[in-house]
Amino acid sequence: MKDAMSIRRLFSTYDKANHSTIYIIVKAILLFIVLSICVRIFMGICYSLLPSDMTCDVSTPAEERTINGIKTFSIRAWGAVVVIGPMMEELAYRLWLSMKKIHVAISSAFFLYYILGFVLAGDVQNRMTTAVISAILSLSVALLVYHLVSEDSLQNIKNNNTVYPFVVLSGCIIFALAHLTNYLINPSVLLWALVSCLPQLVGGISMSYLRINVGFLFGLLFHCVINLLSCCITIL
Repeated sequence: MKDAMSIRRLFSTYDKANHSTIYIIVKAILLFIVLSICVRIFMGICYSLLPSDMTCDVSTPAEERTINGIKTFSIRAWGAVVVIGPMMEELAYRLWLSMKKIHVAISSAFFLYYILGFVLAGDVQNRMTTAVISAILSLSVALLVYHLVSEDSLQNIKNNNTVYPFVVLSGCIIFALAHLTNYLINPSVLLWALVSCLPQLVGGISMSYLRINVGFLFGLLFHCVINLLSCCITIL
């Protein structure tokens, strides 16, 4: 059991080679549920131990608008959270796990688009201008990555049972930390903000496991379902 849940085992194609798709999906769901419970318990302990001024996360205006849109059943907000958001995040953070050159290039483009959108948002008032600039730069980098990166070197990384799991786990951590942009962070709440990213780390691990073993679409669907359930909880 311990070996079955190890990082090296999770982020390999062992289960794909030795088990059915149903087994892999059930394992991903159980993994997500168990880790989520552990994380929520840990977050509760941290919340009770930390001073109140260190646990008062403040959502950004954009995040507040999204939450309000969910509560008022805005089709735009629900579509963004349940469909568009997961699709873009999976393209940025999980598509590249195949270690195919074209997938790495596409993920590079979407990841950079996210970063540029966040960085330029405060300097460029026109959202369309921000989107166009980000898209041009992201596509340029993707083309550069595609022409510079060797397919063989990528496959060597994937075939390395020590390096590849570490690379995948690093991607999961980056995915989790990216959600810090949902909050107005200051030094006093930074520790709690990092703890608050643990649920996203759990999601990243579960979806990476699915991506590696049963493909991109399964990970995307899992992401959409998780976000749908989160929206339903928000309106309760």
